[in-house]
Amino acid sequence: MTAFSDLELIALSARSRGFFTDVELHVPGLPNAILVRGRFDLESYTDDLFNLLALHCPANLSAAVAIRRAEFLAGRAMAHAALRALGQAASEIPIGLGGAPLWPSSSAGSISHTRGHCACFAIANANWRAGVDVEALASGHALDAILNMTINEDERALIARQVVLSSDGLASLVFSAKETLFKALYPVARRFFGFDCAELRTTPRNGQIRLHLTKTICPELLEGQHYDIRFSIAAGHVLTWLAVTPQHMSM
Repeated sequence: MTAFSDLELIALSARSRGFFTDVELHVPGLPNAILVRGRFDLESYTDDLFNLLALHCPANLSAAVAIRRAEFLAGRAMAHAALRALGQAASEIPIGLGGAPLWPSSSAGSISHTRGHCACFAIANANWRAGVDVEALASGHALDAILNMTINEDERALIARQVVLSSDGLASLVFSAKETLFKALYPVARRFFGFDCAELRTTPRNGQIRLHLTKTICPELLEGQHYDIRFSIAAGHVLTWLAVTPQHMSM
């Protein structure tokens, strides 16, 4: 891993003319891995930021609404910063099958963005699988949708009786963790799978939340396998990330 300094993140924010703020680099406690997160301001977005930040705007986004191009720019900028911090060439990361980013052959990673927040989790090892998700803490109709559509009855009961996090905080965390798990396992499963394929069975602790597979998704992903997803909750948002090793995928 190279000495990618805070000065370079400050320079990134300066080149973006106010589009990026609060960009931070974290070492997530895993070998050869990096986590970059930040905020972006949609009102500061202009199409020429792609050129200013030396990033490519795919042709299929030219007709998209500005918010879609802004989100793409934010995610790819975080990804380039993560790759540089890992000592990797910050090459183009095109859009692959199902909308997932196509990472360079020497790395794996994941990108997430929501409501002006973005994050990238990357690993300098193409044999691993990575997932990351950032979500605003849900309330109102959004919280009702999470509880009714993405969380089962047993999970709702666990959320109601635990005292470690608020109910809305834990519901948002479970939703985010399932999104992260899907992103990490999608390249292995090679198909979409629903929220019902993973389940929370124990209260999160020590910055980790464990999800169990409730059914076999493919020969490498069997019912009963569990995954410990790391998380942080701050400033009204939850961030989750996961690295899956080849050994875990062959259990």
